[in-house]
Amino acid sequence: MTNPEGDGPGQELAVADRPVAVACDGGGEGYCAGPTLSRAELFTLTGDDDNKDHDTGIYITVKTSDEKSLLASINNADSSGKDMTTYNDDSHHIVPLVVEAPGARKWECSGFRVRMWIKTNGNDNWTIDVARVTLYFSDGTTLVAEKFGFNLDGDGATAEFASL
Repeated sequence: MTNPEGDGPGQELAVADRPVAVACDGGGEGYCAGPTLSRAELFTLTGDDDNKDHDTGIYITVKTSDEKSLLASINNADSSGKDMTTYNDDSHHIVPLVVEAPGARKWECSGFRVRMWIKTNGNDNWTIDVARVTLYFSDGTTLVAEKFGFNLDGDGATAEFASL
């Protein structure tokens, strides 16, 4: 398309619907780092059998598939002693995780592993229909790990799952 402003015949303007080339940095010619880790969260759907008590803390570690690098975590989430941190039957909750490896590349996060556990104040049995950890990347894509239909019963009860 020629410039309608008359800055010279045949000058081209960028067209908004054409993709723009992105420069790659580092790694040499033809190398792109790709999308990077920017955010992480835990979604839970509590089942019908038993809720999470208000004073039970949620703990999560998210590691690379080889378990050598910590990508995200949370310690003692939603344990306040107040009713607002009770996860009632059939309720869903989202807990933001702390990104421990900001800038980790998506390919490094592929197959990530989740360890989820609780610390109770007394007895607690939390029935979970769905636990989902989602990693969000700089290009708007995600990686997901899910576990369905399980209980965390008592102090230190643990569940482990991985993304596919």
